[in-house]
Amino acid sequence: MSSKKKHDISSFPFLFLRLPFIAILLTIVGFCFIPVDSFSQIIDHIVALVDEQVITLTDLKIVEAFGLYEDELEAESDRRLFRLLERMINQKIVITATREDLSIEEKEIEAELQKLTEKLGPREFQTRLNEFGLGLEDLKAYLKEKILYQHILTQRFGQGAPVSLKEIENHYQQIYIPSQEKKGLRPLPMMEILGEIESAIKQEKIKKQKTDWINNLKKQAEIEIRLVDSDEI
Repeated sequence: MSSKKKHDISSFPFLFLRLPFIAILLTIVGFCFIPVDSFSQIIDHIVALVDEQVITLTDLKIVEAFGLYEDELEAESDRRLFRLLERMINQKIVITATREDLSIEEKEIEAELQKLTEKLGPREFQTRLNEFGLGLEDLKAYLKEKILYQHILTQRFGQGAPVSLKEIENHYQQIYIPSQEKKGLRPLPMMEILGEIESAIKQEKIKKQKTDWINNLKKQAEIEIRLVDSDEI
């Protein structure tokens, strides 16, 4: 009669020692096969809340990669993401606060899209879309908001501001002449550059009016900034 050999738990000492190691190994192997998109979701986070509207780090990286506000920011400005964030916050505050019924025509968005494609080149444009997993409609949403913001400001401040002769004379004496002398150039007579000076003063006035208005809107809004210096990397 054959006898069956009994096995108790003590006969598998190394199996139980191996189990934690096997579990860790499987976890590591599984982690290696996580899709790349999952990493984007892990590192992405909210960088600001504007009246419960969310701005993410990816939003900032997208507007930076496509240069949506390049013409409004200094090329070599420090803390670039913070400046882009401030621009996006201003945009959301103005659109939310005014609630003006302005329609954006599709051809305006298409024109902006064409400018971006020409600036970056078709291949680079498509590469950047792929990097963020964007379709054209996704990018158009950013462009539409930008155009709407610009329309609101133009409608509100498009008339410009009156400029007095005294202001022109002060600008000529205090700004224009010193700047020309610093360059080693002979200042032109005031009457020859009257229109240029008037235009410069108007632009400065409009810029100040816009800044003051937006800053006042900010005081009435709920803004929480979560962007940190390490996000600049």
